[in-house]
Amino acid sequence: MQDFHKLDKETQKSIRIFFAIFSIFILIISVYNYYNEEKSVKKKILNENYNRIVDSIYNNREEHNFTYVKYSDGRKESMPYEYNLKDSLSKKKGDSIEYIYRNGRILQNNLFEAYRNFRTKK
Repeated sequence: MQDFHKLDKETQKSIRIFFAIFSIFILIISVYNYYNEEKSVKKKILNENYNRIVDSIYNNREEHNFTYVKYSDGRKESMPYEYNLKDSLSKKKGDSIEYIYRNGRILQNNLFEAYRNFRTKK
């Protein structure tokens, strides 16, 4: 390459300063999100309130064949727990326990614990 394609030293210095500031900004945001993720997930879990039934369990081709679950209320999500077809799910606002009614038995799913286990597997 010829010399006219090179930037002068002041422009190079400005670009380096810009990228250094941008990198620091991204690092601060990443650290903040990492340490506050658990707090926001716990808040979301505590605010959920539902009663629904597992309508179907399937592999979602659009999401790399991850296992998805469709509930009676129309909601679809990647399967957060080992549900069975026709499981009845109940969770009250302010509680972290999801109750699963299956074959005359009641199973308890601690959503905080499930989240912690998922987070440590990342």
